[in-house]
Amino acid sequence: MKARIWESMKSFGSILVFVWVFTHGVAQATVVPTESMTPTILVGDHFFLDKVAFPANYPEAIQKYLPVRTIHRGDIVALWSPENPNIRLVKRVIGLPGETLEIRHRDVYIDGNRLDEPYAVHTDPQEFERRDNFGPVTIPADDFFMMGDNRDNSNDSRFWGFAKRDSLIGKPLFVYWSYEDAPYSQEMTLTQWIEHSASVATHFLTRTRWFRTGTVLR
Repeated sequence: MKARIWESMKSFGSILVFVWVFTHGVAQATVVPTESMTPTILVGDHFFLDKVAFPANYPEAIQKYLPVRTIHRGDIVALWSPENPNIRLVKRVIGLPGETLEIRHRDVYIDGNRLDEPYAVHTDPQEFERRDNFGPVTIPADDFFMMGDNRDNSNDSRFWGFAKRDSLIGKPLFVYWSYEDAPYSQEMTLTQWIEHSASVATHFLTRTRWFRTGTVLR
């Protein structure tokens, strides 16, 4: 009997270790609570985050020995917020290291050439100086200029500056569940979390966006 219990405990322990390694080093379930990436990523989209080759996910002592993912313009990536390192953001890479970036009347220019951005949306007819005109700035080595696809409702590099390479933590893969939700803060109180979870449980069938399941994010 003791031997069976011991074997069960070892098996359960192995499962816990596998889940911890997988979610911390390979892929992690993630949700977006804001409208900054609409319409590419909707509020309530739950997706897996590919964390392989993003050294920021691993202990600092071994980071310099790990492979580093090549980042391309247009990639959607998750990163730790420069304003609050406990908050995860999801943005699109717009400017790469060494490039000169400028925003003129909402159009983005890289090294003087206008960038074609079919993913970007604007919903506000008014123009605001800081949001819609920016730079020119030269992006430092190992830094990136990040923006949300919903340009009129995104807190991004226009406001908090460049994103460091070592703040990048993964790339969204695909939506595994999407729930029609209102924007909410990642920093919920316990009471708010309970109320939100109860609402999701109550409306799971009627507010799930079934058509979003399997959507590849790019």
